[in-house]
Amino acid sequence: MNIIFFTYALITTSITFGLIVATLFAQRTARAEPPCNGYIKQIAMILSQQTSVNCRIRARSARNRIALAEAIHTVVSHTYGSDTEPLRDVVECNNLDRFLLRRIRLTRGAQRAHLLMLMSTLPLHRISMQQISRYSHSTDVDIRISALILKLAANPTQAIRTIEGLEYALSPFDIARIMALLRRGVLHIAYEPLLTSNNRNLRMLGLAIVRTFGIEIAEKRLHHIIASEKRQAIVCEAIYTLASLGRPLHHMGIRQRMEDMSPNERHRLCRHLSVEGYSLHAVKNLFTENESLYAETLINSYKRALAHNTTR
Repeated sequence: MNIIFFTYALITTSITFGLIVATLFAQRTARAEPPCNGYIKQIAMILSQQTSVNCRIRARSARNRIALAEAIHTVVSHTYGSDTEPLRDVVECNNLDRFLLRRIRLTRGAQRAHLLMLMSTLPLHRISMQQISRYSHSTDVDIRISALILKLAANPTQAIRTIEGLEYALSPFDIARIMALLRRGVLHIAYEPLLTSNNRNLRMLGLAIVRTFGIEIAEKRLHHIIASEKRQAIVCEAIYTLASLGRPLHHMGIRQRMEDMSPNERHRLCRHLSVEGYSLHAVKNLFTENESLYAETLINSYKRALAHNTTR
């Protein structure tokens, strides 16, 4: 009997100890993880107007403020056309803008670029351009573009002037990040003035807008750029934009500019046209026999993939 009682007591004690250890571990894990998921839910409810703000979101520690900034960035960067004004009280009562500016000054490299990116999704009204302008001239490419995105988001009415004043050429990745601001509704830029601008960055941005939003009425302007533009990179971008719109490329002016392309550029364009669904006949009218054979291989392989998928 004593043995049975002793065994029962030992098992009970072991279970109780195990529960205590599991509880302490769960509490420690909860403390170790930033409350980003909880903030995301609260922010999503605020933006969907399911709850009033009244500054109920409080982030008192540095870790929680970073988590809150991450949550705002996650929601805002995946939401298009939503009004972020309701989040202004959340930013102000938690001093997120001042907190991030201090952290940006104290960090370097990728961490500084990341904090600048987080700040670009906050609804700001009291930030000074002088506070972030120095980062726009950084030799670190990631910091420089993140600072540019922050400047555009903080002062969208000066977007064209800001881009026009850049002393470096925007990369395709840079332009893609600016396009994300347009899709979110932060920037409102008409494409036509950009296409007629002599500024390289503005014209490339205009082409990206036409391609992204499928603006077919810009076809005539694209033909003009291909015929008159002296910078080969812009000519190539205009041809790619026409191809993305599915427009014919057999015009003599386009074929003449394609002859100025390097073999690698023609090879990439041939592959692009094949992917975009141009017929083999259309490709053969634009490229040499060897290039057309390459396109034929791609087109036939794509047809085989379609046939395989439809027979499943």
